[in-house]
Parts: sequence; C-alpha cells; structure tokens
Amino acid sequence: MIKRIIILVVLSSILLVLVKYQTSTPVNNTSTKSDDSSKYTTIVYTISKIKGDKYYGKRKNGNEIIFSANNITSGEKIQVNDQVICYFDKNDLGEGLVKVEKK
Repeated sequence: MIKRIIILVVLSSILLVLVKYQTSTPVNNTSTKSDDSSKYTTIVYTISKIKGDKYYGKRKNGNEIIFSANNITSGEKIQVNDQVICYFDKNDLGEGLVKVEKK
C-alpha cells in the first residue's frame, strides 16, 4: 500500500511539473509587417475570367477560386492572366478569403 502511495505522489509531482512548464511559456504578441504575413496562408492564382465584379482564378494544379472586387486590397487594376495572391486566415481556413493582392 505504501508503494502505491509513493508511486502516486511521484507521478502527481511529474504531472504538476509538466503542466506548470506548459503554462509558463511566454507569448509574444507584437505585430510587425513581416509577422503579419505569418497569420495567413497564401495561395497564388492566375485570373482566368472576369465577369462584372466577380474574378475567376485558377492554380497550376487545377484548383479554382471565385472572389469579388470587395476582397481586392491593392489599388492596382487586375486583368485576365494576372497573378494574384489570395490570403486565407491560418487559424480558420473555413472563414474563407481574407484579402487579395496583385502579385
């Protein structure tokens, strides 16, 4: 019975040390311009068609995307065969497209 108590105390202390170590790691929340791009997953598309304010893009692997002019953050005019960079939130890919810039 005493052996079980000693083993329980040792395992509990190891668990507490591990939990304390996990919660004590510092978090650096400073945001810089270069850090801003690390918040997003970027994918390059080539514009294949423009219909009104809808832009149709295609990747080399065949994946396609459709987005509206509201997503374009750069002031440059985007035309057919232009390459654009599409930004998706890394933490929530289901949220969808965040912004589009001309490459």
